[in-house]
Amino acid sequence: MSAKSVTEDTQAEQVVDDVSNVEVKQEEAVDLSKLAALKAKNQAKQQEQKMAAKIVAKKERSIVLGVVGSGQAGSRLAEAFYKLGYDAVAINTAIQDLKHIDIPDANKLLLEYGLGGAAKEIEIGKAAAESHRGFIEDLINNKLGHSQLNVLCLSLGGGSGAGSCETMVEILSATGKPLVVITVLPMDSEDAQTKHNALETLAKLAKAAQTKKINNLIVVDNAKIESIYQDVSQVEFYGMANKAIVEPIDVFNTLSSMPSSVKGLDPMEWGKLFTDGEGLTVYGELTVDNYSEETSIAEAVINNLNGNLLAGGFDLKQSRYVGVIIAANKDVWAKIPSASVTYAMAMINDQCGNPKGIFKGIYTTDSTDNTVKIYSMFSGLGLPESRVAQLKKEAQAHMQAAKAKDDQRNLTLTLDTGTNETVSAAQKIKEKIASKTSAFGKLTQGVVDRRNK
Repeated sequence: MSAKSVTEDTQAEQVVDDVSNVEVKQEEAVDLSKLAALKAKNQAKQQEQKMAAKIVAKKERSIVLGVVGSGQAGSRLAEAFYKLGYDAVAINTAIQDLKHIDIPDANKLLLEYGLGGAAKEIEIGKAAAESHRGFIEDLINNKLGHSQLNVLCLSLGGGSGAGSCETMVEILSATGKPLVVITVLPMDSEDAQTKHNALETLAKLAKAAQTKKINNLIVVDNAKIESIYQDVSQVEFYGMANKAIVEPIDVFNTLSSMPSSVKGLDPMEWGKLFTDGEGLTVYGELTVDNYSEETSIAEAVINNLNGNLLAGGFDLKQSRYVGVIIAANKDVWAKIPSASVTYAMAMINDQCGNPKGIFKGIYTTDSTDNTVKIYSMFSGLGLPESRVAQLKKEAQAHMQAAKAKDDQRNLTLTLDTGTNETVSAAQKIKEKIASKTSAFGKLTQGVVDRRNK
């Protein structure tokens, strides 16, 4: 049996050899230049795929975030998260706005309602979300099923994002996962309707935070971001604003997963800071160029901390938890006096009124910038009273001006003909009767049949 098997194997090998010989002869007839071109294309495609895989590779992070963007501004923020490697979906009532969101089409949901869009009408955004509740739930379950925490992004002043907020909060809180909401206040130049919407929506979200449907309500202010990046053109502003909003969260989430040779901010500290504040949160980034003196970083914190936060009007002394990450490359750290960080942290503690917990992380990065980056986050805050008061004042002033315009328009649409309406109506009846009895009137009465009979 063994001999037979060997013989069969030998015969099989001979057959294979014969086939390969035939194939070699066939290959000789192939155009070698075309074959070389095909091989070059194949290598280029493989290299392209390797580069794409490298670009979208997910970094190691402390918390797996799933991001939902609702409305135009919210979808742009979701796009910014997606480009950093996070799972994200975008939802809107306007198809033209969704088309320009650079995430996979399978991660987008159009809420078809009316003509499309919401025209800054909150009720339209709300009705559109409610009528598509099942589709929204399916999208979130399918695309964000692996998330540990969900982030809802929306503008407070629009129609789609602001209008959908209550429905979106209900759907996301029902998943049982912690929910963080990032909201955007309008710029100073926005209209009355936008500012009125912002106040109404902020009140709803603050109530949801009180009832713990929302675990963290982050408020950023386009008016404040505009003042920080005042030299940026209007075309570039929103891209810069989205980066400023998303990047600090990614820094906390990424660096907290990494070791530190000095003091790391660990994942549990980051989780507590991000979800357990029981209030509102604000954060920002500060760049320090002069760091050689012992008190240089502390002085920068004193002078610029509030100015570089992404929203104003908050009382930082209400902070329940504070997170601070100080990062620089190894060459910069070599020039920083050891006491500098101690002084800086003391100043932050003083400005925050001795919060329940301050979580600090000191990191050496690969950055080529010879600067110190300070990322700070303050959670457990109340509403930004001074900013809310300013919005109320501006919204009321704009609404009164709009009402005055409406009243004036109604007046100008009423044309006074200079005649008494009652007398004029009686006169018209007399003229009509006289017209019928006149010679010409008799010609115009009745229908004359001129057809051939």
